[in-house]
Amino acid sequence: MAGFSQLYEKYAGQVYRFLLALSCDSSLSEELTQETFYQAFLHADKFENRCSVSTWLCQIGKNAYFREMKRRKRTVPMQEAGEQQDGALKDPEEVFLEKERVQSLRRHLLNLPEPYRTVISMRVYSGTDYKELARLFGKSESWARVTYFRAKEQLTSLIEREDRG
Repeated sequence: MAGFSQLYEKYAGQVYRFLLALSCDSSLSEELTQETFYQAFLHADKFENRCSVSTWLCQIGKNAYFREMKRRKRTVPMQEAGEQQDGALKDPEEVFLEKERVQSLRRHLLNLPEPYRTVISMRVYSGTDYKELARLFGKSESWARVTYFRAKEQLTSLIEREDRG
């Protein structure tokens, strides 16, 4: 049991950030992070060392997220952007613009089709490498690289289209 609490301490933040990137909802991400570690605890015997522990946990989290979305049968609500505060006082206009940028990025991430959304989220928010992404999706490493590249292109295109419009 002590080993599992160490596992939680080491990976909970990474799993939470990944789930936040998928859902754009901090309270849902917290719930799903708990569900992820609960499922990992129940099924720890099924971990086969074919990928890293963080990749395995993110896969469990991704599955929990999709189960929840299926259960809800609706779109995940957008949450106010800019939850992170560093304690420094900021210019209100800067804060507003930053919140707008973060909200725009989250909205565009939600508009990316699968597997683009998951690949870019795992790469950016969880630091998952291409080899682990390939294992996770049962594809080649070159597929993971191309998919990440295409996801970035599509995300950039969505953002630029909004900026022009």
